[in-house]
Amino acid sequence: MSRATILNAVRQAQGVSPASPQHEARMASLLDLPAIASLPEFIATLDLIGARVIRGHTMTEAATWLRENIPATASIASNIPELPGTLDLHIIADPHALDGIHTAILPARFGVCENGAVWLDETELGPNRVLPMIAEHLFIVIHAGDLVANMHQAYQRIGSMDTGFGLFLAGPSKTADIEQCLVIGAHGARGATVFILD
Repeated sequence: MSRATILNAVRQAQGVSPASPQHEARMASLLDLPAIASLPEFIATLDLIGARVIRGHTMTEAATWLRENIPATASIASNIPELPGTLDLHIIADPHALDGIHTAILPARFGVCENGAVWLDETELGPNRVLPMIAEHLFIVIHAGDLVANMHQAYQRIGSMDTGFGLFLAGPSKTADIEQCLVIGAHGARGATVFILD
């Protein structure tokens, strides 16, 4: 979609009372603007927000990458059966026991091209919702076909799901609150790798 098309739609939505039916119709037309999920855009956005991107065709390739890049003594928590971790998450009831996790391996339900976020819900997080916030590093697996273009499409997709808790996660933890200096890993994971299954 061209920049001119977007700006024209915004201009047409201006100047109408927010309470009027015309305003609601124009806002609906903005949401209906065609938006196509783009894998190159998703990858570029992930790069921009500080995530590492790896592409592969099989879980075997993901397992090889993990074996070659994660220390052999590292504590690994995995919610993907094909990529086993070093501990059984289903027997851990106290989230404090997850302290010291080096890498959390999680499947993403879908990704958002415009901001690089991935959606994780109860299905992907398993019994420990806090896992992505405690682990030092994240290894997220997503299928290339499971992308949406923007947050409008993301919320439409979430609305059709019947799970409870969920969250959007975008790259490693970061903040620039202090002196506008970017700090990675301030409140959560210091690193995030997104493995895209083509």
